[in-house]
Order: sequence, then structure tokens, then C-alpha cells
Amino acid sequence: MRRVGFAGIILLTCYMAGTFRFRPLMVLAGMEGIVFCLSYFLCRYLKQGLSVQVLRHGEITEKGRWLPCRMKVQNTGKLPVSRFCIKLRYWYGQEDRKQKNCQTKWVWGSAGQGETILQLELAGGFCGLVTVQVVCLRVYDYLALFSSVEKLNETVEVAVYPRDRVLGLGLPFLGKDGEAAAPEQRMPKMGETGHEVRQLREYRPGDSSRSIHWNQSARTGQLWVKEYEKEADAATELFLEWEGLGEGGIAGQDAFYELLWALLRGLTKKAPAVWVSWYDRTRGCLGGKEVKDAAQCRELLLGLYREENAFGAMAQEEENNAAWENRKLVYARRQVLRLDGRLRLYWGDRLLFAFSQENLEQQIEGGISFFGDPK
Repeated sequence: MRRVGFAGIILLTCYMAGTFRFRPLMVLAGMEGIVFCLSYFLCRYLKQGLSVQVLRHGEITEKGRWLPCRMKVQNTGKLPVSRFCIKLRYWYGQEDRKQKNCQTKWVWGSAGQGETILQLELAGGFCGLVTVQVVCLRVYDYLALFSSVEKLNETVEVAVYPRDRVLGLGLPFLGKDGEAAAPEQRMPKMGETGHEVRQLREYRPGDSSRSIHWNQSARTGQLWVKEYEKEADAATELFLEWEGLGEGGIAGQDAFYELLWALLRGLTKKAPAVWVSWYDRTRGCLGGKEVKDAAQCRELLLGLYREENAFGAMAQEEENNAAWENRKLVYARRQVLRLDGRLRLYWGDRLLFAFSQENLEQQIEGGISFFGDPK
């Protein structure tokens, strides 16, 4: 619009100069035409000396806070740039940036010779991995009549973690020593979840019968148990099921991560460690990670964020795979905690509590008991 207006001024000046035969107006019309043409080439010259780089620093944040994004603009040309614009797109997880959930932001600025740091903040309303892409750089001439565009394709990922909240758990089988009130309710030790055997040792009171090495015991006439590589105190085991995770969209996944974080923080206050396992579709086997504190909780969630693109297919595979149904029955019989994508928490095959996406915050603050009732 500004370009059309400037062209109209040139034509009006030419008309006035021709009507009144006033030589200064003719000179003015010629100068305006020269400025118009120079502006076209000037924006292209300014663009050649301007570059944009996303600074990869502080790429984690907490839900509800602004996502920090810093960019370095460097001008190697001899002239300052009075006006430029950077187009950004950002989206959650592995979503296609062309979908409607993709957000677009324009950043305006100016740059003298040397480096200029631009700092902006993006809204981080959901838990997950946010991909920020620098789409293009648009440089204007001094009159903003013309612009020159350079396409960019630089991306940076920002991990948005849940707020640090703890789910209160009144579970009698989770004592500080990890032992149960009854032997059949004791959580498995770390070694019992698939870690390699480090050595054999003599049986001690309290050792699980599943750790007994029966062949060695039969040969020696004395009970021997297998000591595992990562065996420590008894650890709680939590199994994640992806069934139903994709039904609620981004908001549903956000609620799942909020609940998972609060549950892990609550479990780590009751037991020395939590062994979190899930079905890794990319490798076709069970994956797992030990969690003891908030830092390891963040590492676990970051790994789940990166596998998020497979969740939908994993959930569909779980629902239609008979072998997977048998595997879930095994976990139900083993009496371990299970959390599924519909925010339901099980103890073996027993439903402890069904969380609601709408009232999740109040339910986390209220906590749960072993029988699934609010404390």
C-alpha cells in the first residue's frame, strides 16, 4: 500500500510539473523516481549482509511460563538496517507445522553494524516438546517501499515440563523400606525387572524367593540368591500403557504428563526408587528407566516426549494386538502399579483411581488412598 501511495505521489508530481511547466517540479519528480528505483535494490543489498541465528541456550521451561527464545542478528554490511522482520512457527511434539495447531509469530527489529541479540517469549501452555522454526527473514529499505525475503530453516526444541506437584499416596504397600504389609504385595526389586546378574550370594532373611538360584542351591544344599547389577533397596515399579493417550489431543497428553510427574514425585517420597517401564514400539521390546529424583523425572519425560510420534500407533497396536493383551495380563498378575493413557491408575488388575482431565489439579492436591478414595 505504501508503494502504491509513493507511486501515486510521483505521478501527481509529474502531472503538476507538466500542467504548470514548473521545472523544479520536474526535477522533484525525477528524484522521486530515482529514490523509488534505488529502494528496490537497497533492500536486496541490506539483506545480503544480515544473518539470523537461534541461540541454543536454556531450552527447558516449566508449564505456565513463557518459553525463552534468543536470536542473534548479525549485520556485516556497511549500512545499518532500519527495519527487518523474522517469521517464526512453533508447534508441539511431532505435529506437522502446516496443521492448525501450529502458531505463527512475527518479530520486528532493526540492526546496526555488528551483532544484535533479540529475546522473545512464546506461550508454553502444554507439557511436551515444542519445536521453534525460523521460517524466513524479510528486510525492508529505509522507506519500507520494498522488501527482500530470505528463506531460513533453522529449528530449536524446547522441553516444557509439568509444574512440580506431588500426588499424595496413602498406599500401605509403599513403606520407606519398600516392604509390603503382606509378602504377596511387596514390590519387585530392581534386579527382578530384567537387570543382569552380578554375583551369587547366600540367602538372607527377607530375600525374594524369585531371586533364589535353584540349581546352585540344589548342588550345594544351601540356599543361594542372585544379586543383580542395580540391586539396592526394594523399588516401586510403574508400568505405562499408551492405550487412550491420543484421544484427548494435546490437552489429553498434557494431563497425562502432569499426572505422571505428580505420581512419580509422590512415589519417590515413599520408596527409594521407581522403575518405570513401557512398551518401546521402535525396538519392539520393553523399555524402562529408574527414577529417584526430579532431575531423573525430567530425563524420563524428555525421552517420552521424543517418542510421542509413535504413541498413536502404539495405542492402536495395543488395542488390537492379542499378544499385547496377554502382556498386560502378566503385569496385572504381577501386582505392579499401572497408569494408562485414560488417566486410570491400577494396582495389578485392581482399579485404584480414575482421574479426570477437568479436575486433575484438585485430584492431585487431594491425593489418593490404596482403595481409590480421596484422602
